[in-house]
Parts: sequence; C-alpha cells; structure tokens
Amino acid sequence: MKIKKEFIELIFLFSAAILLIAFSSSAKSGAFNGLEMAGRIVIPSLLPLLIIINLISNAETKNIIEKILSPFTEKILRLPRSTGSAVFFGLIGGYPTGALLTDSLYSNEDIDRETAKRLLRFNVNGGAAFIITATGTSVLKSQKAGIILFASTTAAALLIAFLSSFRYKKINYPVPGYSSLSLGEALNKSTEFSIRAVLNITAYIVLFSAISNILTIPQPLIPIFEITNGIVENFRIFTLPELSGLLSFAGLCIHFQLLSVIKKIGMHYFDFFIWRVFHSVLSYGICFLLLKVFPTETAVFSNLADITAKPISVNTALSVLMILGCAVIILDIESRKRKI
Repeated sequence: MKIKKEFIELIFLFSAAILLIAFSSSAKSGAFNGLEMAGRIVIPSLLPLLIIINLISNAETKNIIEKILSPFTEKILRLPRSTGSAVFFGLIGGYPTGALLTDSLYSNEDIDRETAKRLLRFNVNGGAAFIITATGTSVLKSQKAGIILFASTTAAALLIAFLSSFRYKKINYPVPGYSSLSLGEALNKSTEFSIRAVLNITAYIVLFSAISNILTIPQPLIPIFEITNGIVENFRIFTLPELSGLLSFAGLCIHFQLLSVIKKIGMHYFDFFIWRVFHSVLSYGICFLLLKVFPTETAVFSNLADITAKPISVNTALSVLMILGCAVIILDIESRKRKI
C-alpha cells in the first residue's frame, strides 16, 4: 500500500508534538537557551544592519548602487541590472536577506523565474554581521578569523555566480525602473521587514534548540541542522575551513525558512540543496588556501585544541525524525510542482 504524503506529514508532526510534550522540561530549557542565545548574539548583530541594508535597497539610493554595479552584474555575471542590490546586500546582509530580496524582485516582475533560480543558487550567505561580528569577534574572539570566514564564503558564492553565467548568453537587459520611496517611507518598510525576518529566524532557533535539547545530536551534526546554535556551542571542534563550509551550507533551519521562496519561484529543493553543498565545498577549499597566506591562531580551535573529547552517539529517534522531515519537504514540493 502506497503511503501518502499527508500520512507521512501526520506521523512527523505528531512525533514532534509528542516529543515536546513528553520531555517538556528539557524542551523548555532548550528553548530558553536558544532564545537567550538569539537575544545575545543574533538580534544585536543582525537587526541593525538588516534595517540599514533594507533601507538602502528600498530608498532611492538603490538606483545609484545598481548603476555602479551594472558593469559587474550585466557583463560578468550576465544578470539583469536590477539584481545588483540584491546580490550586493545578499552577500553582506546575512541569511535570509539575499533570498528575500530575490523573492521581492521576482514578485515585482523585475526578474523572471530562471533568473530567480540562478540567484538562489548562490545568494544565501551568512553576511558580514553574523560571520565577522557574531562568529569571528564574539564567538572565536578573533576579528581576523571572522574576516577570513567571510571572505571565503563570499568568494565561493561569487565563483558560483560567475561559473553559472557561462550557460547564458550576454543579453542587453532593459534598465530597471527607479525606486521613488522617500527616506521615511523606506525606513518604515525596511524596519517592518527586518523585524519580521529576525523574529522568524529567532523562532526557528528556539524550535531547533528545544528539539536538540531533547534528542541526542552528535556535536559535529548540530550546525547542519541549526547553524547559529551549532557554531556557538561547538565551534571548538571545527577548524576554520570546516566552519566556513558549515556557514555556506547554512543549516536546515535556514533552508526551512526559505521553503516558501523556493516553492514560489518553482525551484526543486534538491537543486537548492545540491548548490548549498557545492557552495560549502568551495568555501572550505578557499578558506584552506587563505589560511596558507594569512595564518591565524584561531585555526587551532580544531580537533587539535586542548579540549577533552566527549563521546557522541547517534540517536535513532532523531535520525528517523529528520529523515521523515526531509521526506515531507521533498514530497510536498514535488506534489505542488505537479499541480502548477
């Protein structure tokens, strides 16, 4: 008998609910830790920068940036001029800025579906605030390490954008329409957008922290599920190239936040996932090479660090839960795609 997608969803959701109820004390403790960590690191480092970035992208200053970046955007990346600010702010703004700006361009019909897919293949980045300030300065206690991580993840994204451009002919895209929002209107719009985005990120961090506190997750796998808590709590067991790769992958928590955008533009989640993995591998390699040129003591935060190794074990319930979750996502996207 064929198992329907709805039945798998029901099992998955009931399993999650039962876990949260049965282990409410552990879930509450994990949720509190996630909320505290988000309030201490994520919100202060991300929210102010996100407001400014969206203010610039919504105000008339956006037009200047797109014009300045147009030679690089149109001639090298072979993308429409209108994508210039989305690429620029996506690289420096942090998850999920690039994807949300891509969604905005697609919704406003400034770009077509194929261009939106191209952007989502590389425009998912940790950003300057999260990588340099939060990860480098706050967690690793080294701004230099944060800069190297940011440079490697950003270079990997731009390399993907450049390599993928060879599939497309050089096209003379029309000059986009100009934004006419006043500074006050743009500030209100960007503040509302940024608060929603940060609250969304915080909610996912709290949820994943609650679940991870119930189930035994091997430490090296935590950043794969939730990047912020995974790096903050376990950075000592990773080398800088490994951290760079994990930051580029972004974590399934970020993936879940972007599912609505991925579905909206008609992109397969498997396609998105494979490009995250490719970005991760490239970022690892670039970071490794950068450390040869700019060595930093932070690189010893690896398995060679003076830390007592803790035994790790794989929890069968977690594995089944995560596999079911991934199956639900893929089946849901495939089902909706067939209805288009």
